[in-house]
Amino acid sequence: MKITMDQRVKSIRVKKMSGFVSGLMGVLVEFLYKRPCSVTVDYKCNLKDYADKPVIVVANHASRFDYAFLRMAMKRPINIVAAENEFHRSKFKTVFKLGQVIPKRNFYPDTTTIKNVVNLFKNYKNACLGLFPCGMSCASGAQQPSALGTGKMLKHLGVDVIAVRIHGAYLVCPKFDVKERYGKVEVEVEHLFSPEQLAELSPSEIDSKVDEAIFTDDYEWNATRQNSYKRKDGKYAENMEQMLYKCPKCGAEMTMQGRGNEIKCTSCGNGATLDDKYNLTPIDDSVIPYNPREWFDWQRREMRKAVKKADFVMSEHVTIGLMPTYEYIGDNKLAYTVGEGMLTLNADGLKFEGTRLGKPYNVFIPRDNLCTLCLPVDGSFFYTYASGEFLLFTPDTPSSLRWLFAVEEIYRVNGGKWQNFAWFDYDKKSFTSK
Repeated sequence: MKITMDQRVKSIRVKKMSGFVSGLMGVLVEFLYKRPCSVTVDYKCNLKDYADKPVIVVANHASRFDYAFLRMAMKRPINIVAAENEFHRSKFKTVFKLGQVIPKRNFYPDTTTIKNVVNLFKNYKNACLGLFPCGMSCASGAQQPSALGTGKMLKHLGVDVIAVRIHGAYLVCPKFDVKERYGKVEVEVEHLFSPEQLAELSPSEIDSKVDEAIFTDDYEWNATRQNSYKRKDGKYAENMEQMLYKCPKCGAEMTMQGRGNEIKCTSCGNGATLDDKYNLTPIDDSVIPYNPREWFDWQRREMRKAVKKADFVMSEHVTIGLMPTYEYIGDNKLAYTVGEGMLTLNADGLKFEGTRLGKPYNVFIPRDNLCTLCLPVDGSFFYTYASGEFLLFTPDTPSSLRWLFAVEEIYRVNGGKWQNFAWFDYDKKSFTSK
């Protein structure tokens, strides 16, 4: 019987990454990223103290380069957890196998991950696990809360935990732009938990301390440093509407347009320019938030108000994509388009009604089973899992972040366990403006 790709990924049994491969990858990432990103590492603990011990490394996740920055900082063989869907892509087949990377379905229960992690520490006395607790690279430029189960897993494994904070990575790879903008990256490394400390803390207390330890905000971090992140053509605001879709002046949605170095509302003309240091400068008398992260958070608060209304509903035409059943996916894609239809969200959950491979296809994901959506590359599409199956949706408009906000806030206002940071202020009346 022919083995499916899902079966192939589920059958992965990782070993500790070899010292030779680790050294080779270390040389490679230093060559590719250290000089272009001027990477510096500030060690607040002596890693030699943990060289012969089992260790878990928790890090913030702001860009697709974070794996390189993490390897650069730790300088030892490290098995990193990565999104399961990436194991279906032919471009990563060899590097994932050499790196002994562990698959994880983002925001979906995955026993394959747990088995691999437990066996890694069981079989190797000085195993090192690299983990991005937030589950996916952040969309805002600031870290998001740890995924459910993080504290429980750390407590269960009971080994030393190292925290790594990566500053500037989002500014190199902003979520609204697939083109890199090389500039300064600073990494901090510190010891966070001993096994004894983990034993004394509850899983929720561990989650809180992890969130506090690895929280970063790249826009705020660079506000005083003013490091430059150059895009060769100077189009710093290109596609910025993928993250900033609501006009701060007239309140219209899906009217913002990022072109060149300018983001502007096509309805009222409100807008700003964005430079290579990520400074927003209002055009004329425009009303603009202090920085893109402030704009991002204001949109979330506005969406929370909207989803609390009894008649809230979102609906849009989308295409639907799937990964091949038996083969790796190539062409630098995440999925192949197999149908189209209407995607609808209300307080009950997310529903798709349309076609799939030429036949009628309907699927519904209840609210309690959907805490977020994944934006893997930029904001042009998103994916989730329905009964364990990977589904990728591409809206007709650049509305992916709007969908993500709506899903998350419906889940949260209805008592979902994955809540925002305790310090996030949903009651803030407006935004801090320029």
